[in-house]
Parts: sequence; C-alpha cells; structure tokens
Amino acid sequence: MWMPIAAAAASYYAIAGADATSSRAAQVLASPSSDLIKRAWGTISLPSVKRLSLDVSRILKGAAVAEKIQICGINCFVLSQAPFPALSAALKRYKRQKERKMVARLSTIEEILDDDSQEDRSPRQRRSSSSSQTAYETKDVIFHLTGGGWFSHTHAGDFSYLMSWSSATYAVIICPEYALLPEYTFPTAINQVCEVYCALLSEDTDSLLGFRTGAIIVTGESAGGNLAAALCVKLYCDRLVPVCSPVENCENIIEYDDFTQDYHNAKFHQREHTPGISLSKSDAQDIVDGNFPVSLSKARMPDAMMLSCPALNLCLSPSPSRIMGVGDPVLPTGLLYSISKAYLPESCGISRSDPIVSPYFAPDCILRLFPPTLLYASSADPLLDDAVDFNTRLRRVGVESDLRSVPHMPHAFWGLGSAGFPEAKQVHRECQRWLKEHFQRFHFNTSCDEAA
Repeated sequence: MWMPIAAAAASYYAIAGADATSSRAAQVLASPSSDLIKRAWGTISLPSVKRLSLDVSRILKGAAVAEKIQICGINCFVLSQAPFPALSAALKRYKRQKERKMVARLSTIEEILDDDSQEDRSPRQRRSSSSSQTAYETKDVIFHLTGGGWFSHTHAGDFSYLMSWSSATYAVIICPEYALLPEYTFPTAINQVCEVYCALLSEDTDSLLGFRTGAIIVTGESAGGNLAAALCVKLYCDRLVPVCSPVENCENIIEYDDFTQDYHNAKFHQREHTPGISLSKSDAQDIVDGNFPVSLSKARMPDAMMLSCPALNLCLSPSPSRIMGVGDPVLPTGLLYSISKAYLPESCGISRSDPIVSPYFAPDCILRLFPPTLLYASSADPLLDDAVDFNTRLRRVGVESDLRSVPHMPHAFWGLGSAGFPEAKQVHRECQRWLKEHFQRFHFNTSCDEAA
C-alpha cells in the first residue's frame, strides 16, 4: 500500500527539484504544526486503510481470528494466528448483538430499551451474570500499543508482524485504538489503555472474549512504548494494583508509600490525574486510601514488557542522540518537540517530567517494580540516549532489563520487517524467541506455585 505513495512522492521531488524541496522540508520539519502532522500521518489511521490491512494480513498470514470489537467502549483489534474456537464463538456472539442493536434502532423505543437491558450491558455486568457460571479457558495475551506519535495508529504496518508473534507464542493479540491528537491530549490515551488493560485482568472481558487472561506481555513502539511504560507507572501511582513487589526491606516499601502519598496529595484532585478506570468518586478515594474495589483486585503488573524506540522522555532538553538525530527520516528532532508540545499542552499545567507523562523520570521505588523488560532502539534514533539511561536505571534497581541497538534502521522500524529489511526481520525473530521464553517462564513459575 505504501508503494503508490512512495511513487507520488518521488514524482513530486523530481519535478520540484532537490534544492526547493530540501529547503521547504527543512523549514517545515524545524517546527511542524499539529495540523500538518495530522494530515501527513492521518492516512494510515483511516478506518478503511486499517480494515484493508487487517483483511490482507489475515489472508496472507492465514490468521484464524482478525476482528475489531469494543472493550470498555474502546475499539480494540483482536488477533489470533492459531484457531481458537472459544474466541471465535464469542466474537460471533458480539457481531450478532451488534446486528440486533442496529435492527432495534428501527423499532419502537420500548423495544430498544428492552434490547439494551439484555445486550448493552457493560463488561462488568456481563461478568456478574455469566462469568461466575462459566469456566473459561486461560489464554496468554500480548497487549500491543501501536506507535504514531499520538497523531495516528500504525496498525496497518503492525498487523503482519503481530500475526507472526501470535503464531510463535499461540497468544491472542489485543490492540486498543486509544484516542488521538489533536482532539485528545494527555491523559486520555493512557487512561483508556489502563482501563482496557485492567478489564482484561479483572475478568470483566471473560464472556466478551471467551477466555480468561493468563500471562500478559505488554509491547509498544514509539508513542506506544511511552504508553506501555506509563501504564506500569500509572498502575502504582493510582494504586490500581497492590504493592506486592520484590523489594527486600521495609525501607523500600516506605519509600514507595511516601512517593505515592505525596503524588496523590498533589495530583489526585486534578482532572488530568483521575484514574483511568470508570469509578465512582468514593471508589476512587478508596484507591487512594489503599482499599481496592473487587473489580480491580486481580489487576497486576505485566508479566513482561517489550518496547521499540520508546518515547520515554517528553522534555524538550537536548541530548547527543537528539542532536545527531535531527535528520532522522521518521522522527526528526523538530517533529519530536512538536509532538511533545501537542500531547502535553502548556495549558494542562502538568510538568513534562511527570512520571506518567515521561516514564523516564519515574523514581527508583517505582522502577524496581517493573517486569522483565526488553528495549530496542535504532543506533541513530533521536531517542537512543533516553532508552540507554532507562535501561541502566532498571538494571541498577534490580530489574531484568536488556537494551539492543539495531544499526541502519530509522526510528520505529518494527514495521519494516514486512517490507523485507533484513535487520528488522532479524529483530522479529529475536522478539518471537523472547516472547516465547517469558510466556514459558510465567507458566513454569505458576505451576511451581501451585505445586507448593
């Protein structure tokens, strides 16, 4: 699909001339506007483009499941390379319910209300009536957060390698379509990501998907990498999971409690930092007080996390890699700064060093609770220095973390494997091995705990 676009671009440069186009590009990329970014990147986020890419990937990869549903009111892609009858049956039920709702809209008001009372219930209500009576199969999940600088979703380029990941691990892929700029700024996207993630682990989605989540690994690229790391920070800052961490002494636990209490004293009553879960005011305050609603009691940190070129630091300060990466073909430094300003406008009154905005600045007492982490970065990526520093801090506090630098690749290169780039294809082979290893580790540890 990108070939016609590339041909059109090549024709334009040939007609306009290198000098003219280079000077115009330099002026625009020095400080691109939100409107320009949206127009430039928005095409890959068009529903028709996503749908076509999904259908093509399903045919070429022979995927058993490739559908889009709503979880907590948020559109999510659900992918499975291997046949999974329970999931397929659940998705068929979901489609039938949507069709009946469309028919009901043409009926009387009484019929609509009756239909909604039976079929329009929230995942939490469905769980209360059916989940408790049904024994659902456990299935591993890869919770993937796509990149696109919060201005677009790169699902169209992600589906192919996600299908390969599913094939290698037999896991189900869940990809939420979080809200985009410029209409939605921080914290809408991270709140939506957090809500879907917690729903997957709290059994709210069992009847919707036809399975219960087993191991869950979070993956993300670029802006999606920011959201993945921010999710881990938010789970603790908003106290959505109990602190049952590998810390070895009381001082570390006290340090964590002091940080989160100070954080909530300063931030909780601001609109931008309300939890991403749809709670009443009393339930939200219970979380701050350390009391967890039943629906959140099974939420936990991801079992592992894998990031590519993550945008961990949205501060505008320069670094060697940002200076050297000023001409990166995907994310030149000027574009990076414009995205940062759009995602967190000054009117929000929130610092760019807030750990949910920039996980790079999360304190050690939170970082030591992170899951095993694998980071990829291009050797010429403007965000390379941030990834190096973040990996160093994770390892320093005892987290199993590894950083792998990939030469000759631009920022956010995961999708280039489908285009035949050998470096990206090698990375995906490594990703598949790493995912399989950590799913196997989860099940081994679970079986040992059950035996004990």
